[in-house]
Amino acid sequence: MSSDRKLRFKIRRADGSEIELEGDYEYVRERFEEFRKELPAPQVVPPTAISTQVGTQRTSQIQPTPELEGIIEQTPDGKIQLVIPADSITAKEAVALMLFIHQPNLVAYRELSSQLSSSWKTTKEHVVRARASELRKEGRLIVESGRYGLSGAGLQWVRGQILPKIRSATARS
Repeated sequence: MSSDRKLRFKIRRADGSEIELEGDYEYVRERFEEFRKELPAPQVVPPTAISTQVGTQRTSQIQPTPELEGIIEQTPDGKIQLVIPADSITAKEAVALMLFIHQPNLVAYRELSSQLSSSWKTTKEHVVRARASELRKEGRLIVESGRYGLSGAGLQWVRGQILPKIRSATARS
């Protein structure tokens, strides 16, 4: 009886490049284990930094950066507010921007929906899931245990296209 077991792995790196290997199960597994030993240890977010309640804000984890100045503000109670015209970005861009604000933490779709609804436009959970699905297909979003975060390509997209777009829209107003 021949062993036709195949294995495939694909890793998308922060710089947007990809590593992919497919073939005989044992060969690929061995190469993967060798490669994994060479990778730097993943950053682990302490459990206390991850919110498990819907709509909970991680005030201690979100620090407005200079690149977000004039785009977001933090209210006295710690909530994030987008201070840009609601029509200056699309729902997909708003989802990406909110994930960018929370980097490196991952955010549940319910929490994203709640935050976008309170700081941008009413955004139902199914809309967030649909936009997240589009971003994932484009390679801009990662999903881990039902929580979303931006990939390296997603971070580049926000920095290179969304933030400049917002800045130019707010400069015209």
